[in-house]
Amino acid sequence: MVKSSSNSNKVRCPVCEGGQASAFGEKDGYGFLKCDGCGYIFCHPRPSQQQLAEFYAMGDAGAGITATSFPKVSSRKRRGFFNALKLLPHYFARRALDVGCGGGFVVGAMKMLGAREAHGIDINPNATNYAKEHYPNCYFHTGSFDEVKEIASGFDFIYSSEVIEHVEDVEQYVGFLKGALKPGGVVFLTTPDIESDQVPEDKISWNTFSPPQHIQFFSEKTLTMLMRRFGFSPIRRASDRGGAGIKMLFRLD
Repeated sequence: MVKSSSNSNKVRCPVCEGGQASAFGEKDGYGFLKCDGCGYIFCHPRPSQQQLAEFYAMGDAGAGITATSFPKVSSRKRRGFFNALKLLPHYFARRALDVGCGGGFVVGAMKMLGAREAHGIDINPNATNYAKEHYPNCYFHTGSFDEVKEIASGFDFIYSSEVIEHVEDVEQYVGFLKGALKPGGVVFLTTPDIESDQVPEDKISWNTFSPPQHIQFFSEKTLTMLMRRFGFSPIRRASDRGGAGIKMLFRLD
């Protein structure tokens, strides 16, 4: 378990680069801080990337995923197709990448709908093995951002849904997106919205507050601040149809 944080903490915020954060609360033995400057909420201390990789490969998050099976395949395929369809103008006849691709459902849909190349990256080898088996006309890569950065470059479009709230180092994650995109390329990000009207007043009690699965939480403001730091400009926020999520398009300047 991770120890709860004290009431006042000097810690650098990766969003606004401020140096002071206050205790926000504790959930399942994990302490959370809130940046005094921008309001970014994050687990502190964070689980290591190795701990997170083990959690996604062998823990509850990886349950039921093997090279030959994946939970809820039909609904994931359907959702992946419609998500890819909505974003078609950004990758048609271009190179597309899904960061955190799971079983490859969005990657396969983007290729079918007209991507020139469709690639997926995931830290869970069971997920990428499943994807390779079921989408042989696409490319899948397994590993951390450091392990796959050599093959991740020159993309026109990146899809990365419900990933940023999981990663140990958000600056490394956004830096990876930047390195993988061509100038002028577009990235589509989704993540839970901590400022949504659907989040209970006691935010810690929200069922999406689930460490070590979710270890940080963004609002539209803090997500945009972080992306701007790395040279991304917001294009627009898409509707979540009443859900408690942020869905945003950004362009690399």
